[in-house]
Amino acid sequence: MKSGTWQKSFSLLILLFLFVLPGFMHSPRYLSLFDEGFLNIVLALSMYSMWTLGYVNAATPTFFGLGAYTVAILMMKANLPFWLAFPMAGVIPALIAFILGFQGLKVRGTYFLILTLAFCEFMGWLFTSWKSLFGGQTGLYPVPQPVIHAFGHTINFAASLVPYYYLALILALITGLFYFRLYTSRLGRVWDSIGKTEDILANTGISVFTQKQICFAVSCFFAGLAGAVYAPFMSIVTPNQFNFWQGVTIILGVLVGGTYSPLGAIIGTVFMAVLSMLLQGYSQYQPLIWGPILILTLLFMPSGLIALPMQIINKIKELTTRKIVQS
Repeated sequence: MKSGTWQKSFSLLILLFLFVLPGFMHSPRYLSLFDEGFLNIVLALSMYSMWTLGYVNAATPTFFGLGAYTVAILMMKANLPFWLAFPMAGVIPALIAFILGFQGLKVRGTYFLILTLAFCEFMGWLFTSWKSLFGGQTGLYPVPQPVIHAFGHTINFAASLVPYYYLALILALITGLFYFRLYTSRLGRVWDSIGKTEDILANTGISVFTQKQICFAVSCFFAGLAGAVYAPFMSIVTPNQFNFWQGVTIILGVLVGGTYSPLGAIIGTVFMAVLSMLLQGYSQYQPLIWGPILILTLLFMPSGLIALPMQIINKIKELTTRKIVQS
């Protein structure tokens, strides 16, 4: 069997497993962990897309929060149904990112990182101070639950966590398919080239700055959609839910998984989610654990977990070759 066919078959098996899993897993705790894991995959892919351009968007959790606040405000104050508020939760963060990018994307490296951190602090202050719109420190609650009426059946998200599981899974699947398709297309190759040879690419007539703005807006669009699922799932939206450490965890997931493919971001996010679950009783020590993980990854696996199988294969080949030569 060819490697491409094997990978597709393995991917389909994983998807099939994920779709049938709620039929065997009824624990609300584990359903919640899977929901949050799927949303973290969306955020990791969002951050990964900016990474390919050579930017670290530390404001990803803030755009995630903007999506959550948008859907909560439109449902609670404008009485819009969830399915109309849902796309707006992606559009509004994308528009804000596009506007912020007019000046923000003119700087790179540490300067852009500091800019996005400053934007996080500003939005945190705004969420807390503008009480009439965002609810202040106590936030907005209870966020209404979605309801689906189709083919004579009603699916009430308030009755079970299973609908949220499938909603988060489908969003993660759509986001993943979008980015996998994108990075095999001409536009994806352009974005990848911007991070590596921006000056050379600018001489070809391609508007590099416009491509950066599009990438920034698209990445924040998906982060906002993840927030739209998160708000009713938690039934409350507060400023404390979208903090600096959430961004650090996402960055670690991208680095640990590997920055050369969207699959690396997914693998790293899953690894971090599993590790967080295992260390749930020791949450106060997690920052002390993330540091060594990052250092070990950069020292021994700079290409991330996605390259680990090939490294093992190459090591086995090297050891086998030595034995043959010695004999």
